[in-house]
Amino acid sequence: MTEESVFSVISLTGGQHLCRRVTGAGKIYAMPPEPDGPRVFHALTGDALDTSSSPFGSVGRVFSGEGLELVWVRKEAEEVDADWFSQDAVDLLVVLQGGLRCEFEDEAFSTRDLTPGDVLVLPAKTRCRAYRWPRNQAEPTIFIAAYPAG
Repeated sequence: MTEESVFSVISLTGGQHLCRRVTGAGKIYAMPPEPDGPRVFHALTGDALDTSSSPFGSVGRVFSGEGLELVWVRKEAEEVDADWFSQDAVDLLVVLQGGLRCEFEDEAFSTRDLTPGDVLVLPAKTRCRAYRWPRNQAEPTIFIAAYPAG
């Protein structure tokens, strides 16, 4: 009888990942990630290649290459940034946890309140600001942003 292998990923802090193989005999083998192989990041626990913080939240870089940048953004009780933000190309936001309010400089666009599972497709040069909503919610807001690298 051939043993079947099942692959799963164990997410550790700091973006470090181990894969384990569980064989039909119940043996577990830990393996480091392959240099150019698939990688898993757990955005809800802060896994990233690197992180940065500002008075308006923290950002973890998950991928940058092949013309694409992907980051997670964590917003807690920080102040709302009074400045407007925009990208030169389309920006995609995917809410994973909490609520996110997006306001737009152009009053023709209504304010959007996003919840987990919502995806906002933000057209190029659309000036907006985003912050945790409601402001008094207990959990942080965490969302993914994907946009062309530049």
